[in-house]
Amino acid sequence: MNEHGRGLRLPALRGWFGRTIARKLLLAFFSVFLITYLATALVVLSAVRTAVTKAELDTVAQFAHLKLNNLDIRFEQLATDLRAWSKLDVMNDLASGDVDKRVERALQGMKSDYALKGDLYAFDATGRLLASTRPQQGAVTLPPVWHPRGQLSFVDKHANPFGGEAIVALSTPVTSSFSSGFQLGTLVLVYPWSEVKKTLADDSVLLRRRSEPVLLESNLHTTASADALTALADRTGWVQLGRQEYLANYAHGKGGLIPGWQVVVLREPKSLSHTLNSVALQLAVLCLILAFPLTLAIRWLARRLTAPLRDLTQFVTGITKTGDLSRRLTPSSQDEIGTLASAFNHMAVRLESASAERERFVHELEVFAEELEDKVRDRTRELTASNADLTQALENLKSAQSQLIHQEKMASLGQLVAGVAHELNNPIGFIYANFPHLEEYAHILLTLLDELRKLPMPEDSRQHMEARLAEADLEFLREDLLKIIRSGQSGATRVKEIISSLRSFSRLDEAVVKTARLEEGLDDTLALLHHHYKKRIAIVKDYHLNVPVLCRPGQLNQVFMNIIYNAIQATPDAGTISVNTHRKNDWAVVTISDTGKGIAPEALTRIFDPFFTTKKVGEGTGLGLSISYGIVEKHGGHIEVESEPGRGTTFTIYLPLNQDMPDTAA
Repeated sequence: MNEHGRGLRLPALRGWFGRTIARKLLLAFFSVFLITYLATALVVLSAVRTAVTKAELDTVAQFAHLKLNNLDIRFEQLATDLRAWSKLDVMNDLASGDVDKRVERALQGMKSDYALKGDLYAFDATGRLLASTRPQQGAVTLPPVWHPRGQLSFVDKHANPFGGEAIVALSTPVTSSFSSGFQLGTLVLVYPWSEVKKTLADDSVLLRRRSEPVLLESNLHTTASADALTALADRTGWVQLGRQEYLANYAHGKGGLIPGWQVVVLREPKSLSHTLNSVALQLAVLCLILAFPLTLAIRWLARRLTAPLRDLTQFVTGITKTGDLSRRLTPSSQDEIGTLASAFNHMAVRLESASAERERFVHELEVFAEELEDKVRDRTRELTASNADLTQALENLKSAQSQLIHQEKMASLGQLVAGVAHELNNPIGFIYANFPHLEEYAHILLTLLDELRKLPMPEDSRQHMEARLAEADLEFLREDLLKIIRSGQSGATRVKEIISSLRSFSRLDEAVVKTARLEEGLDDTLALLHHHYKKRIAIVKDYHLNVPVLCRPGQLNQVFMNIIYNAIQATPDAGTISVNTHRKNDWAVVTISDTGKGIAPEALTRIFDPFFTTKKVGEGTGLGLSISYGIVEKHGGHIEVESEPGRGTTFTIYLPLNQDMPDTAA
């Protein structure tokens, strides 16, 4: 069942138990039984777990002792055989260097007859290898680790000096049969460590336990580190290796050849879990067996105790559903339930009287409320109408005031611009007119200088003149002077164009209707805004109208200025602004498009509202497009706008070509 299903079941179950007192009593008694039984079951499970764990620990300890005893017995058998082999008569040949290889044949025979897993080596008294069951190349001497200490020595796990896997070794001196005190050499038996691993099986760890434990071998299928396995020395009970928990016990050698070895056996708690699960299942079955008759008994008792309450509940519910306060309840007992029934009867009498009084009072309130609602509704309607009129009037007043202030500012600006343009026009005219004469005079002077250089003169005078001309770099002066004159002339031309545009825009408040070419107003606007877009935005002009339009040129220039300036602000670097004029039926159409960030759809419907702006606070008043819309409407035209966020915006201005206009501003 998923989480949602459990979330729905729990409130439903809680609601079912909460509907009647009998069910609550059933739940309470059953909860007491369940808690008591669960506590008892936990105690039983704990005792069973302790007993099973102890028994399992004993089994693991016996298993560890068995493995260690098997190793000890095996090594004792090998030691007994090695002692017997060292006393064979054939070993006397070690004194003569085993010339006829009798010792080597004897070693091979013993390995074959006794099915030895390891090898045998025979060394003479000087430590030189004379015979072995494993052929060796070159001269081989007795490794120091194999030197016998006493009658027989056991060499713990070590690397095979002659190569191969790890081994343990048994070493014993070989004495002469004719003189027990005379040592002929040393006999060594090598036992592979892999045979020790086979004896350990898959659930054991072999340690060498002396001053500090040392890990000799582990057959556990675990990723635990060597330090963690070494720490198992002398551990009994539950141990944690990685994410797996084991039951551990150990056995250590107390004598024989391996007194320092300790075998630790670990057992996964599968059998223990199986036993505990079996006991838990039996306890659960017993709980179900006891719960059934107990539930029936508790249910009968709960019904017996709650029968008077059920009658009282039905009585109160009947009054609630029907509203009949004349009904009465007959007490069935003299206990607290009977007293409660009498109290309910008395309360019903009082409620019946109070209900009649309340109905009369409610009727009077309903009549009064209806009259009050009519008055409030009429007054609200009047206030709403008045408020709407005041709001509209205030908005119109704000818009008119802002437009009036803007027009006054533009009129003052037009007068100022006209004055400045007039004052600049005369001096720039003088400057512009003198540049051709300046270029002509410079050409005459340079020509005269060239002719002067060709005239005959004394050599020292000529050399002096040439030196002065070289010092002044005449050729550079000739080229640079013409460049300076032409650059100044170009600058003066640019200033004249700006002054012309300023003089055109000095008529922003002009209300006189006359014919004008819309392209000229667009060019003047672009000239004034040139410093805003130069080297940043490409301007594409596509003029196809080229016919005069009856209009107020100054006001239309203001419309062009507002729309183009907004386009410049919205267009990023390397963007494009396209300006197009053409004729569509009886309309002169001006299209201004940009590749800027565009306008959001929710803002597009309010773009011409007064005071609406998408710019930051302080960057715009929100009146530019509103005023532009009003100017175009006064010309009998209209403005359309299309925009796609992230792609750009297009404003299209429609102006009538054949329409009479009043001679003054509306």
